[in-house]
Amino acid sequence: MTKEQCAELLVLIKSCHPKFELQIYTKDGKYTEACKYWMAFLNELDYNMALIAVRKLINTSKWAPTIADIKEAYAELLLPEIVDPEQAWGMVHQAINKHGGIYSQEAVMNELPRQVQEAVKWVGGVRAISICPEEEEGVLRGQFTKAMNAVNKRFTKEVSLGPKLSSQIDNIRLATKEKEEMLKLENKESVPKITYGPVIEDSQIEFNIRQCGMLREVYAKAQEGR
Repeated sequence: MTKEQCAELLVLIKSCHPKFELQIYTKDGKYTEACKYWMAFLNELDYNMALIAVRKLINTSKWAPTIADIKEAYAELLLPEIVDPEQAWGMVHQAINKHGGIYSQEAVMNELPRQVQEAVKWVGGVRAISICPEEEEGVLRGQFTKAMNAVNKRFTKEVSLGPKLSSQIDNIRLATKEKEEMLKLENKESVPKITYGPVIEDSQIEFNIRQCGMLREVYAKAQEGR
């Protein structure tokens, strides 16, 4: 979305919500600093889709939309249909019965929506579901439900944030994780290093002299006994 298109959306919101306090233009016709912030957050959105999202909010909300409201409404338009975990579990078994489970794993996966495919992978894939004993199916189904909820949540968040911001957040998380791993390595107790050097303590020197004397005596007696 261009700056001009973003300004058009803001004008639309301001026209429909007189109490929308954002000042779009300065006296000399330039964009205000506040307006530029809105543009920075909305510039990744497709204009036509964003326009639909704004119109939806205008028709369904009494209040002027925030940036978060617009992105959430925009995400709902782009998201694949949210599949209920129970519905998804049924879809998986239907596809397995149709294609033969472990014998056609790729065909089973291709028939499932993308978010359901993700959940299937999380619990071990088509094979794990196909060969799961009946008495253990409840546990596996519970794991699948948790995975499905997590996938739906992640998909919604990724679309709401946009690819650029999502990538930046992922990079920050990765960098933070790497730093934590480095700190763990640094904080581990290192193996004590054995150092060798001259003996300088008097007691140790005297002990060594006595030991050497005893060794010489033993050696001498051994030579005499030959």
